[in-house]
Amino acid sequence: MRARGRFAEVAVSFSRQSPSLAEALATMRSPRVLVAPLLACQGRLMRQVLPSLLAEVGEDRRWTLLPPLGTLPGMVGIARDLVGFVLNEQGLAAQDITVLVAGHGSSVGTASRDATRSVAAGLARLACYGGVETVFLSEAPFAFHWPLATAAERVVVVPFFISGGHHEESDLPAMLRKGGASLDGTEAAGRRLWMTPAVGRHPAIPDLIEAEALVVLRASPV
Repeated sequence: MRARGRFAEVAVSFSRQSPSLAEALATMRSPRVLVAPLLACQGRLMRQVLPSLLAEVGEDRRWTLLPPLGTLPGMVGIARDLVGFVLNEQGLAAQDITVLVAGHGSSVGTASRDATRSVAAGLARLACYGGVETVFLSEAPFAFHWPLATAAERVVVVPFFISGGHHEESDLPAMLRKGGASLDGTEAAGRRLWMTPAVGRHPAIPDLIEAEALVVLRASPV
């Protein structure tokens, strides 16, 4: 986003490491700052942690908090593109596969579940796949129960995670394998499964953030 030159300044901050929000904002000269959360849903980090950090900074008239990345309208297109890459690479037809959107889930709240199911519903509305279902790491239906979530012989799993971290690299693959899957399409018990990269690693993520920022600016210009 910085290289595109669309905005006067683009900085980065973190909740658990430097630069913090306060440190990042202190380096910015612009009178208005849009804060884009790289989060999947309206969970605790979005509802409590981030607002608390911004409150510590003060200057509440200066910054505007955008919706979490995972809830932006373009996220369905991101998931569609990831599935499409597998279809093109494997020579598969969309109607011959079921898409499993794999989210984190939670035992104490519905935000992750709701965001995951929203993306799945968006894919289902495309009406081009054999089926669209959801599985989760931390609530039912669990990812290791994927064979119960769909009877399809060909399954493409889309990890609804914002980064390529531990959930994508270890947790989800382990649970899918526990359910009897090989993640590269190798046949197992008459079924084939592929796992795409996490949605947050799609190269169009900056486009989603920029589009949302421009919507906010047009609605409330400086």
